[in-house]
Amino acid sequence: MNLENPLVSAIIPTHNRADLLRRALKSVISQTYQPIEIIVVDDGSTDETESIVGEFKNDSTLIYLKNEEARGAPVARNQGIQAASGDFIAGLDDDDEWNPERIERLVQAYDDSFSCITSNVKMQYENHTATWHKQEIITLDDLLYSNQVGNQVLVKRDRLLEIGGFDEQLAAAQDYDLWIRLCEAFGPVKNIRRPLQIVHTEHEKGRISNPSSQLKGYLAFYKKHKHRMNRAQRKYQLYEIRRAQGKQQKLFKIFGWVPPSWYAKEVKRWVIDKFLAT
Repeated sequence: MNLENPLVSAIIPTHNRADLLRRALKSVISQTYQPIEIIVVDDGSTDETESIVGEFKNDSTLIYLKNEEARGAPVARNQGIQAASGDFIAGLDDDDEWNPERIERLVQAYDDSFSCITSNVKMQYENHTATWHKQEIITLDDLLYSNQVGNQVLVKRDRLLEIGGFDEQLAAAQDYDLWIRLCEAFGPVKNIRRPLQIVHTEHEKGRISNPSSQLKGYLAFYKKHKHRMNRAQRKYQLYEIRRAQGKQQKLFKIFGWVPPSWYAKEVKRWVIDKFLAT
């Protein structure tokens, strides 16, 4: 491993998002940090994905892997990890993009006493933007309440291999599951409090193509990690699951106004204690 300039493998799994993939690839190529190798894992695309990747073939660091049939995001991510030569792995969803300084700042701030490193995120909605401000240190205890890391980190490849990579049996929350296992094995997550990634939600193609499958996947995730959670964490997770199922009363609609954040938290706590105490 080159301690001064370690090789970073940028892994981009993709499926039928040729129109968005170009932006993601450009954001990796525009990084201020070098060396970076790019691994695109095409998970059974039937659109112009291969042609879009071909536009960047002059970059000798680009590796293109193609599955003839879709095998799912966790399989594609694991394929990218296996093919990577980098000391570090940095993931990127095909519809998102990196700030030009993202990898440089993550590598500079990396500390082996943390399991991995992430950053704040700029959320791009249809009509506005917002910044997700994460806390500086994210512990296992924090994660067992909710995914406070997000969808991407910079992490050593050998650590991913040691814990078995992404769980290919989960239909949802595969990244969340991985953060918990990394955190349990190697320590808390470090966060750079700068928005170094842009997560796009404004495009027409939704991130969740099968809500029923996603919900089942999250229930499987909950059962997998339930033994790690304390009573309060289990109640909070169950609250979120039931909210996703539409089983929680929409209390605020009754009043026709949006309550202040402190009141919303108190109502949520009341709902948890009233209906989900186990």
